[in-house]
Amino acid sequence: MRGLLVALILILSGCRATVTTQVDVGADGHGTVRAGVGLDDEALQKVGDVAAELRVDDLRQAGWTVEGPRKADDGLTWVRASWAFDDAEQANRALAQLSGPEGPFRDLELVRTSSLLRSTTRLAGTVDLSRGLGGFADADLAARVGDTLPLDVARLRAELGPEADRVLQVRFEASLPGSPETNAPTRSGGRAVWAPALGQQLRIDASSDHLRLVPLVPAVVAAVLLLAVLCGLLIVRRRRRI
Repeated sequence: MRGLLVALILILSGCRATVTTQVDVGADGHGTVRAGVGLDDEALQKVGDVAAELRVDDLRQAGWTVEGPRKADDGLTWVRASWAFDDAEQANRALAQLSGPEGPFRDLELVRTSSLLRSTTRLAGTVDLSRGLGGFADADLAARVGDTLPLDVARLRAELGPEADRVLQVRFEASLPGSPETNAPTRSGGRAVWAPALGQQLRIDASSDHLRLVPLVPAVVAAVLLLAVLCGLLIVRRRRRI
């Protein structure tokens, strides 16, 4: 996913970009990690071949399903990637690819623990924009652009003024089974939402504890069958006595 993010540092004054990440986890532990980058028309012109810049072929080879570039109703041209997972291990493999250890998405981890009747799901990590756009650039790309682009928060605000906060919008959303407890500032469409401003760092913490219905089904069926057998035996015994 690094390729989806590094292109953001090509954005100059007047351009707009949005980065979204969504983690949806079902009651059975299956789910999807989704990531997207949306560019306005001016940013798109500066980037040029957005598919090449965002290295969508590399993403596909890594196991992501990629859609776009495609212009949406919000006026942005989006490249979206998704990774379906069956368990927490697969989910964490995808989360680790969102950015490097110094990137904006750090220490993201999904943990699931289960007993016979209950499951606990927790998602934790950090969304960090304290380095401005610098967190989206790997070392090679940062060296290539040098001082030609304002990456850190102070230079961005010095050059762009109030527009600096519009250069980049980042949203991290999570949906967990049941009624999760989270520290998210807002909610949207059933998801907890963290949307740090430029220069801000937000801690992600969401957890849910829910009843496992699936293992109860065979237990209930077995109990019903056992009851039916016992009832049948009682009826047979009564008839024999008669």
